Parts: sequence; structure tokens; C-alpha cells
Amino acid sequence: MGITKITLLSVPVTDQEAAKSFYEKLGFHVVNDHEMTPEEMPPEPGLRWLQLATPDGSCDIVLVTWDVGGIKPGMQQFSLAAEDVEGLHATLAEQGVDSNGGLMEAPWGHFFSVNDPDGNHLLVVQEPDDKG
Repeated sequence: MGITKITLLSVPVTDQEAAKSFYEKLGFHVVNDHEMTPEEMPPEPGLRWLQLATPDGSCDIVLVTWDVGGIKPGMQQFSLAAEDVEGLHATLAEQGVDSNGGLMEAPWGHFFSVNDPDGNHLLVVQEPDDKG
């Protein structure tokens, strides 16, 4: 009994296509994309459920354009794990994704941060091999 993992995070955005493109550069892939019915999201017709998964499928995000607990675009923050943070940092730079400064080192890992098109803040972390 008890919680074992986070399965889904809502990420508030203004432009789902721009956000989708950004998250795909990070390695996410679309697992569900459909217009929601009134039964799913009353009374607002025409809203799009755009769900993307991490490469290993351990956690999904939903790019939301509707109110989720008052969180507005640019207010969400979360961390992502990476096996090769330096390689990912270089690849993203080649794709035009600017990080907030360069690569940094801390006792809990090697990391950099980026913002999605709406300003949601992501910390990309490569944890140390020895967590002890």
C-alpha cells in the first residue's frame, strides 16, 4: 500500500503545438491526442487532450490550456532525469533550445535548466553514479 510514483503532470501552456514541439526535442512522445467530449471536460467544448510520455514511459505530461488549480502558463516547475546531461545540453543547443546558463554541478547531480515556450521551468539532471 502507498504511492509508488507520479504518473501524470499537468503543464499549463498557451500554444499546445509549440509546447509539443519543445517537449519532443527533450525526447517526449505523444501517447494521446484528441478533442475532449463534453463528458470529459464539461462545459467547454473543443479542448484538446495532448498527453506526452517520457522516453521510458515512467511519467506522462498533459499540455493543458484550461485552468488546473489556478496554475497559469509559466508557473509549473519540475525536474527530468537524463543519462547524458552534457550530450542532451549540446543537442538542445543545436536545435535552438537555450538553457538558463550552462551546465552546473551539485552534490545531487550534474544539471542545466530550460524554460518551455511558456516559461515553465525544467531542471534536467544527471544524478551521480554513487548516491551514497
